This record gives sequence, C-alpha cells and structure tokens, in this order.
Amino acid sequence: MANEVGVAELKRRFSELLDRVVHRRELVVIRKRGRSVAAMVPLDVIDELDERGGRRGVLAAVGAWTEYPDPDEFLRIVRKARDRAKDRKTEPLS
Repeated sequence: MANEVGVAELKRRFSELLDRVVHRRELVVIRKRGRSVAAMVPLDVIDELDERGGRRGVLAAVGAWTEYPDPDEFLRIVRKARDRAKDRKTEPLS
C-alpha cells in the first residue's frame, strides 16, 4: 500500500521518503489540498512502462480519478472501456 503525504510533509521528509522508495520499493502518493496529484515510484517501474509502450492496466488510471467526484462513476467508465477493448478479455465482476 502506498504512503500518502502532503506537500509540506514531503518537503520535510523528502530524503527519508526517497530512500524508502529506492531501497524498500515503497510507493509514495503526494497530496495537494486534499487531492492525490503525483507519486514517487522506483525508476525501474517507469522503465518497465516505457518498455511496454506506456501505461497499461491500473497504472493507466493513476491521477485520472481526480477529475471525477464520484469514484463509482469513474470505475463504471473504466469498466466500459475495458469491456470494449479487443487486446485482452476482461473477467466478469463478482
């Protein structure tokens, strides 16, 4: 699970948080005014995304939910998009 920190806390603890990301492979979600706006992830995660041709799966949704005040509506939109995709089969929701 990702650690969530505000911008002020990020400034105070940057070196510590960076070490945790690099050495413990933890994720840090940065919040600004109560909204998730960015993330610190190990660099090899970014390299892996580049090798696969960009964001896919859950990572494609990172940050997008902030545009939707209703998370359930956002998930319905994502599900519809996945159902229409031809590159892989989606599993039924239980």
